[in-house]
Amino acid sequence: MHYEKLTIASSLKQALPHKKLDLSEKQIKRLKTVSRIILALAAVAGTVTLAALAPNAVQLLGKLSGQGRFIKSREQKKKYGRQVLKSIYYLKNRGDIELSPAGKDFVLKVTQRGRKKVRRFNFETIEVSKPEFWNHKWWLVLADIPSVPYRKHADFFRDKLKSLGFYPLQRTVWVFPFDPRDQVDFVAAFYSLEKFVTTMEISKLDPDDEKVIFGHFQNKGIL
Repeated sequence: MHYEKLTIASSLKQALPHKKLDLSEKQIKRLKTVSRIILALAAVAGTVTLAALAPNAVQLLGKLSGQGRFIKSREQKKKYGRQVLKSIYYLKNRGDIELSPAGKDFVLKVTQRGRKKVRRFNFETIEVSKPEFWNHKWWLVLADIPSVPYRKHADFFRDKLKSLGFYPLQRTVWVFPFDPRDQVDFVAAFYSLEKFVTTMEISKLDPDDEKVIFGHFQNKGIL
């Protein structure tokens, strides 16, 4: 019997072939629990039937449980299938998803409460993608945030940029070598700071600054 080789990301894509995959492979590897797998699948889909979701959730669970790329035995499929169904009803009872009858199937939809959990997970695991080649340009993040009443959120925003590896050129100016617009916009929106944050690409920096900044990203393993 042939068993298709599946990565976690490809399994998600197969489950939802017409939907944009918002989670990176690294994020997917950090799902860890069956409940998070189901929320991730359903959040990407918007709405999805259990018939479409369950088999792919089983495959993902097998991958995350250390079973490798294949789930070969019927016993393994049954075991993971029971865990998936148990987690679906757990999420339903917690109000993270809704289940609606649809003929012999059920339609699963993530609630507002569930979407908040997915959004928090995206925030915790967000990262700036690294292209194959660097174009030797720099991206600046300008965050001129009023201290009143935004001081706490401004501090959180700066802490998040720091954790992502951005270099603080000034208190309100951060530097990164790759296009971070989607990630910066997401973090700014998370803290309701969108109107105070701007990103731009530049070709040159002061040579002395550039030397220090380049060393920073080399030490971080980003360049």
